[in-house]
Amino acid sequence: MPTVEEAENAFANMVKDYENQWIVFIERDGMRVIVGSGQNAVEAVASAEANGFPNAILFKVPSLRTTFVPLVSSSPAH
Repeated sequence: MPTVEEAENAFANMVKDYENQWIVFIERDGMRVIVGSGQNAVEAVASAEANGFPNAILFKVPSLRTTFVPLVSSSPAH
């Protein structure tokens, strides 16, 4: 079974081919496997269902040319 780091790196490399698309994946033996994809969520789910995976995980792959900075919330000082 791969380490968490190996699994995350493998998934990151796989999604590069799906920039700005929706993917559907499952987890198998500690790895994520893409079982469907599409330009929108409906297409991706239909693709996964056609491949025999009706209950897989749906994920939108963002643009890989941008930087994501999560919003950090802090309480105001009194």
